[in-house]
Amino acid sequence: IPWGSHTPENFSLPHAQGILDADHYGLTDVKARILEFLAVGKLRGSVQGKIICLVGPPGVGKTSIGKSIAGALGRRFFRFSVGGLTDIAEIKGHRRTYVGALPGKIIQALKRVGTENPLVLIDEVDKIGRGINGDPASALLEMLDPEQNNSFLDHYMDVPVDLSRVLFVCTGLTTYYSLQSSSSEEILIANNLDTIPAPLLDRMEVLEVSGYVSEEKAVIAERYLAPQAREASGLGTANVVLD
Repeated sequence: IPWGSHTPENFSLPHAQGILDADHYGLTDVKARILEFLAVGKLRGSVQGKIICLVGPPGVGKTSIGKSIAGALGRRFFRFSVGGLTDIAEIKGHRRTYVGALPGKIIQALKRVGTENPLVLIDEVDKIGRGINGDPASALLEMLDPEQNNSFLDHYMDVPVDLSRVLFVCTGLTTYYSLQSSSSEEILIANNLDTIPAPLLDRMEVLEVSGYVSEEKAVIAERYLAPQAREASGLGTANVVLD
């Protein structure tokens, strides 16, 4: 465990703006809110005590926004998914009396990144389950809550671990359903965050990442997808025009 080891943070707003613009097209409202978040962190000298939850349809770039925030702050990045998780030991770890015991995900993350202040992205937080082995959502609340996580107790470690320096970013889905009525087409929005326990959701700052219009999709395809397609096809230096 990297006791006392942390990476210096970069609160430069022009630097953060450049990284967000280079990695994502559009998303003006989300970028503005992230810059406000970094500006407050610059005034406080820390971004501790905040939990960001990015909500939106699949494929709009929620995970990559988390990577961009880590790059803007100069933090190490670690991602794990809790979709379908039903065992509390995945969060709190196994007791060492069991064969094949392992620490929880967050302790594994600290060990892998080697610092006390990484950015940890928790994917599919709206799909966390509940089974006979406990309620992982309650354990997740203990891990994320700024009032509790300064002495998080992992069953495998059996010593308090300070998680207050960790910046947590969660992602969840918002599903759009299209229904055809007699008069006009109706769009229904189903917010999957209803499955998150209210005490956990209250501690999150929810940022909605909406979809893209046709013009934005065309620009994204030209600026981001076309170079990736050329590189994946081994034609990175060739003069190829994609239609």
